[in-house]
Amino acid sequence: MKKVLFIGMTTNYGGVETYILNLFLNLDKTKYECYFPKFNGKVAYYDVLRREGAQFVELPFSRRNYIKYRKSWMDLLSKFKFDVIYFNTCDIVSIDKLKFAKKKNVPIRIIHAHSSGIQQEVNIFHKISEKISRRNLGKYATCYFACSQSAGDWMFDKHSYQVIHNGIDLPKYKFDVKKRNDVRSQYEINEGKLVGYVGRLQLPKNPVFAEKIAEEVIKLDSDTMFVFVGDGELADQVKSIVKENNLEDKIIFAGAVDNVNEWMSALDCLVMPSLFEGLPFVLVESQAAGLPCVVSSTVSKEADFTGLLQFIDLDSSEKVWAETILKTCGNERKDYLGKLVAAGYSIENTAKEVCEIIESVE
Repeated sequence: MKKVLFIGMTTNYGGVETYILNLFLNLDKTKYECYFPKFNGKVAYYDVLRREGAQFVELPFSRRNYIKYRKSWMDLLSKFKFDVIYFNTCDIVSIDKLKFAKKKNVPIRIIHAHSSGIQQEVNIFHKISEKISRRNLGKYATCYFACSQSAGDWMFDKHSYQVIHNGIDLPKYKFDVKKRNDVRSQYEINEGKLVGYVGRLQLPKNPVFAEKIAEEVIKLDSDTMFVFVGDGELADQVKSIVKENNLEDKIIFAGAVDNVNEWMSALDCLVMPSLFEGLPFVLVESQAAGLPCVVSSTVSKEADFTGLLQFIDLDSSEKVWAETILKTCGNERKDYLGKLVAAGYSIENTAKEVCEIIESVE
């Protein structure tokens, strides 16, 4: 049995965390013993992970006290003698975990890129660290995965990599009228259109611009409502704007949820005005539900494997976005699961690919 340490499962319920959970749930537990770090006793999806047999280890989240941080990692790696360290990341800077793993002779050291750009504004020191990390990556990693070609090209530069699709439990996301009605009833949503933003409320996802789009949508069709599904550091700012504009009865904040699949049935259109992405997990989920999506042209065209995505430039006006969104609402919901299976987005296929690579490494 191989011991696998998964890195990337934070306390947030985001796309990376969902990918890790889905992969873990589809691994053969007679072959893999899976470990997850907890930070101050917390980790996303803890109850599900524990129920399905995951093991947990406590680690410091911050690197500010680097001596303590390094010692914690080295002690952990000495104690458990992992066979695999699987590092899921949106930023190449923190590859010291792979360096520690090499020092402790962990034979399989995977880095998996989940973004095609830096997740926040950075200073010159971060940029220098990024350059150094990219140059040294070949010393520490043994396997390179990416959620898309754009993510792999950005993070790995000259290193060859393998695209591992963000597989999901496809039948779980199939459009369901009952789930649609249940969610709408819970939030007292009328029979009008419901447009949604699903994801972290953070700078790369561009939630402030999403709120401006919501205003324009409501201006053009007063029966339409808008919902933010997710949480993040910009949540308070967006809520404040909504309050200032007296739109609290039209724009809902659902927060972080564990029933995204049900929201995909409840929505009539998904909007994603991101500044950059890898291959957004939420777009796999939305297409599995047959949900039309209006997304920024910065999103990789690789993400459109059903024809449900419409791409708009970020410099287009809010009105252009709103008009496009309203035109897509009301489109007949069709079953696209076959197309997603053919494109390789079933979690069973993803788990099979990952396991074959792990088992092929001597």
